[in-house]
Amino acid sequence: MALWLPCVAWAADLQPLLDRADAVRSSDPAQFEALLSAIDAAEPQATQAQREHIRLLRAYFTAVRGEMDHAATQAENLFATAQQPTIRFRAGMLAANTEVITRDFPEALRYLDQALAQMDSVTDEHTREEGQRVAATVYNLAGRYQKGLDHARSVVASPLSEKSLCVARHLEVEALLHLGQPAEDAYVQGAIAQCAIQGDLVAAGLLRRDLAIKWAGEGRTADAVSMLERHWSDVETTRYPLLAAITRALIADYRLQLGDVAGAHAQARTVHAMPQLDPHSLPIITAHRVLYEVAKRRGDAATALAEHEHYAVADKARLDEVQAREVAIQLGKLELTTKNQSIELLSERNRVLQLQHEVARADMWNARSGIALLALFALALAAWGWRGRRMQTALRKLAQSDPLTGVANRLHFRAQAEASLARAAQHSRPASVLMFDLDHFKRINDCFGHAAGDRLLVDVARAVQVHCRPEDVFGRLGGEEFAVLLADCDLEQARKVAQAMRESIAVIDTRALGCPLPISASFGCASTALSGSHFETLAAHADAAMYRAKTGGRNRVVVHRGAPDDAGITTSPPVVVAPDARSPRPRLQRTV
Repeated sequence: MALWLPCVAWAADLQPLLDRADAVRSSDPAQFEALLSAIDAAEPQATQAQREHIRLLRAYFTAVRGEMDHAATQAENLFATAQQPTIRFRAGMLAANTEVITRDFPEALRYLDQALAQMDSVTDEHTREEGQRVAATVYNLAGRYQKGLDHARSVVASPLSEKSLCVARHLEVEALLHLGQPAEDAYVQGAIAQCAIQGDLVAAGLLRRDLAIKWAGEGRTADAVSMLERHWSDVETTRYPLLAAITRALIADYRLQLGDVAGAHAQARTVHAMPQLDPHSLPIITAHRVLYEVAKRRGDAATALAEHEHYAVADKARLDEVQAREVAIQLGKLELTTKNQSIELLSERNRVLQLQHEVARADMWNARSGIALLALFALALAAWGWRGRRMQTALRKLAQSDPLTGVANRLHFRAQAEASLARAAQHSRPASVLMFDLDHFKRINDCFGHAAGDRLLVDVARAVQVHCRPEDVFGRLGGEEFAVLLADCDLEQARKVAQAMRESIAVIDTRALGCPLPISASFGCASTALSGSHFETLAAHADAAMYRAKTGGRNRVVVHRGAPDDAGITTSPPVVVAPDARSPRPRLQRTV
């Protein structure tokens, strides 16, 4: 007893330190670290429950230091071994939060689902509310905005504190904006004021970002710039690099729209120089695009080309990441569905085996009944397998096809093109890459709506497919940009095919779509004979040739000849289209 009582006293003294560390872990990192040092000294006298709490705090501290992979491992280990329901729930939510930050979306959603399934066992209301906020954050970052909105509104409906209400309203406004249902100005401004009062300047800054995007979409671009610049000091106070980059990138974009070229250039250069940013993040992509537009307006063709290439590479990488995220999430759902089906099938099998055991002790009639049940089980197993194969086929098609035009999407096009180039190199056969972009397509969307633009993209894809053989690869890279890999086709043949495609596009009857404006496309061609069989090089040369087609007047084909300057470019003149043209010209016949 003499040895046990001091331990109880130590444990009683330790609990206030644990509670205090929990309270300041996100608001005062320095104090949080000092409290953890004191807790470490007293840990030998801690109870089992307190030891689990200490492990959770250490995982939080690892995340605060930015070591997200290590923090995820700590949280996942604690989630697997914790005995206390509250600690286990919090560890699962932390694992989900850290995994989504590191872009492992399937793992993040898996831990989130497992943690939410245990929420009923958590009695502390503050912990349950924190779990709702984390769920909204994870779902928003994973692109599941409807689920993020549902969890955010659960907190908004009955918040336990003004600070939690501030964060929840930020997550709610963010989800609504991405769902195409932006919140009213008064509601967003009220949330901003509430966050400012609570001292949460990061949430306030993100709310101002959402409001600025909404205003710019409504044509209030000057108001958006004025608001962002007026509150720039609040952004600097947060010392949060990503928020600063987001704000500066928006100001640069909107200033360019307002005609302030110098102001846009200064803001974009500042974003470009920030070392902490992911080179494929949205602020960096926006900065490259603004610098490209500025250089183009100033007549600086060399800088414009360089910035356009940087922008194209970063934008394509971001689109690839988004598509990979969607495919990974869909495959994760398929894996979970398959696992649930397997569990159901095993349960059915166990029930059938039990019935079979009972039938073995009965008469022949019962034995026949058991055989019938086994036959039904076999039919059910076959039905489940057929359903699983159908789901896999549907998901594979979703992962490989562009949902609007039906041609290959960016990821599938690249994979098929690389495989075709490898075969061509193995057999010493030529191959070529065409890249084309519709001219002035934004004007059609702006004047006649996105529905007309979408129908036009479908017609363009059909017109181009007429000139593609089964061994060619045709894909949509994004927006109005497409690419074609021509197998067993040299540069001159590729130029002829591109010319035929361009002419087919030019005679599309846009009046049937409710749009009297003509449509044309600018093509760039590159071949393996001059650019080699590496896909990135071929695509870059074709993209550069397409850019020259754009800057050279549009509605033309430009061929990459391998020289370092414009002397290596061959241009095909634009086609003149009769006003009453109705259908594309017949497919170009070529012998390879």
